[in-house]
Amino acid sequence: MNTSEIDLFSSNFQEDPYPAYSHLRQHAPVFRESRYGVYALTRFGDVDAALRDHETFRSGAGPSPMPMPSGGMGAIPILAATDPPHHDQLRALVNHAFTPRRIAASEGRIQSFAQKLASDLPEGDFDLVPGLSVPLPVAVIAEILGVDASDQEDFRRWSAATVGLMDRPPEPAMMQASAELVGYFRARLEERRKSPRDDMISDLLRAEIDGRRLTEAELDAFFIMLLVAGNETTTNWISNQINILAHRPELWKACREDRRLVPIALEEALRFDAPVQNLGRETTRSVEIKGVTIPAGSRVVVSFGSANRDPEIFDEPDSYRLDRGDFRHLAFGQGRHFCLGSGLARLEGRTALNALLDRFERIEPGSKEPQRLHSTVIRGFDALPLCGRSA
Repeated sequence: MNTSEIDLFSSNFQEDPYPAYSHLRQHAPVFRESRYGVYALTRFGDVDAALRDHETFRSGAGPSPMPMPSGGMGAIPILAATDPPHHDQLRALVNHAFTPRRIAASEGRIQSFAQKLASDLPEGDFDLVPGLSVPLPVAVIAEILGVDASDQEDFRRWSAATVGLMDRPPEPAMMQASAELVGYFRARLEERRKSPRDDMISDLLRAEIDGRRLTEAELDAFFIMLLVAGNETTTNWISNQINILAHRPELWKACREDRRLVPIALEEALRFDAPVQNLGRETTRSVEIKGVTIPAGSRVVVSFGSANRDPEIFDEPDSYRLDRGDFRHLAFGQGRHFCLGSGLARLEGRTALNALLDRFERIEPGSKEPQRLHSTVIRGFDALPLCGRSA
């Protein structure tokens, strides 16, 4: 493999990035790619340190791995595109609505959603993405926000467009979808102002710390963030997990017979094939890492996908194992930007896998080829054909 020819942004790379990650960790752990001139950190220790050092690696330019023109994701005040002290204030306000109590209160409904979706999957061939991976997170978001789950097709389109804003310069269709998303939730906010309910939208309107409430722009940004963080990431985590087990029938059998393995399987899937592969930061000062000087104002890719396969941290990192017992992965980030919805995501992942284990004695790869989602940020599937067999 030629280091200089590795293109983090190509569809070929995104089909299977792990051989290239391995090469970079060994030969160019701080890699300056040629298309955009961004620097990529690929070793666990360097990624972990960068995520914890918000003063040097700022988030305010947006989460995109590539430099973005004005109007991209960096222009939207989502949590992932803010730095302290604004980030800490915003996160504290949002925490008021994203409480363990609200998540726990939704557990029964989440289980019902998952069981219904799994039971509707046919014996034999089906596509997991529209069958369960997409509708479950959308239904959960709708449940928590208090909106109509029948709008799931729009939710999916809006979230896909938002992910696109992190991968490439804004296109008219993306901006139109973002405008529709904002318009939809502003209408819901106006409804709650008139008639508050026991839901997250009403909680966000009421949230207050030292007299400060979320601005309209911050509310818009929260809903955008929730669709991406709570939809795209969980959707693709579920798909990646089931894809792994479909190719490992002995592990499917083990999880089906001992459900204590389910949380372990999920954590190992996060490490082995993380749904969020790469995010961007910007240096506030010149910094030297592994003998490479990264100038101030540089775009830096922090590669979760590569860090989670670092052999300095994980034994046999390219093997998916249920006896690993080491859950130090960075799939939910680290530091101040550690995923706010990690508890909800784990609940959804656990519920989805249990529902499928209940439904099928075994799941195998389908007769059609899966279709990878091509994104520098998100790793998952546009289509995942499988074949389910009951007892």
